[in-house]
Amino acid sequence: MTVQDSGTYDCRVEEWLLDPTDKWYKRGAELSGLTTITVKQPDASLQVDTTMANITVPEQGHFHLDCNILSLSSRESRFAVTWFNVKKKERDGQAGRKDGDERETLLKVGQDTIFSREANPWEGRLRFQRLSPTLYRLTVLQAGAVDTGNYSCRVEEWLPDPRGMWYKLAEEDSGSTAVYVQDTGSSLQSVICSNDSLFYFVFFYPFPIFGILIITILLVRFKSRNSSKNSEGKNGAPLLWIKEPHLNYSPTCLEPPVLSIHPGTID
Repeated sequence: MTVQDSGTYDCRVEEWLLDPTDKWYKRGAELSGLTTITVKQPDASLQVDTTMANITVPEQGHFHLDCNILSLSSRESRFAVTWFNVKKKERDGQAGRKDGDERETLLKVGQDTIFSREANPWEGRLRFQRLSPTLYRLTVLQAGAVDTGNYSCRVEEWLPDPRGMWYKLAEEDSGSTAVYVQDTGSSLQSVICSNDSLFYFVFFYPFPIFGILIITILLVRFKSRNSSKNSEGKNGAPLLWIKEPHLNYSPTCLEPPVLSIHPGTID
């Protein structure tokens, strides 16, 4: 029976007799008393861990958001789990009132294991795990300062009816997890890598410039060395600086020739 079978029932009885000519005729009819039937769903005993938690993580780190189911209503139960980021609305300065908190959905996993699309700020940074039939975990990767806030999950318990149609039996919210992401400050590397123009200026353009500069220095030194070799003499002195010395030599003289340098022989 299903819940749709609930209602009031009765029956109608007709009495038929056979006459001497072998024909049937209705002797009378009467209604029974009313029977009221109420079909109830199984008692919901869903219970989710409502413990409050605080998490502090460094920037670019990761943190886990666990959704722990403490008790369930039936062994046939399936669960749909949704994670929320709770954001507080700003106060109205004029009226002095505060609206209720709004919850932004990070990810929803249905009882049929169909995933919803990830929210834009967390796209590509979420990892889902089912650690046990009653423990679900969502991991947020590459945490940033904007991820600081309060997180919670909602569990929906679904059961199949006798016709095989799934219906939601109960739902319950978990406790809130306060996450604080420490801002380590922007390093020089992160600043450079975040700007394409600055990245190419620091890591790409200096290499061809230094290469051209080194090649130019080598060419200049090579040319200066060739020019210095062409202008040097046998002993490494410039050819234009020394002239042949004057020799006073007499073939009949027994004394060795005298080598003398007269004025005007050196330019």
